[in-house]
Amino acid sequence: MMDIAIIRAGQMYRYYLRQVVVGDGRRPARTPLREAQEVAGSPAGRWMGRGLAALGLTAGEEVTEA
Repeated sequence: MMDIAIIRAGQMYRYYLRQVVVGDGRRPARTPLREAQEVAGSPAGRWMGRGLAALGLTAGEEVTEA
């Protein structure tokens, strides 16, 4: 099954945190990100890219909700 949704500018982070990071499933309200990923069988995201240093991040570091 495939869902189609309109994603407006400034809402991508919500779509990512609610669906993509949990294997395109639904993330139950108030469920911590890591717990939802484990239940869905999705690995944690890792930061990549050239602009990480400017954000105080390190390549390969695990993505967290914070």
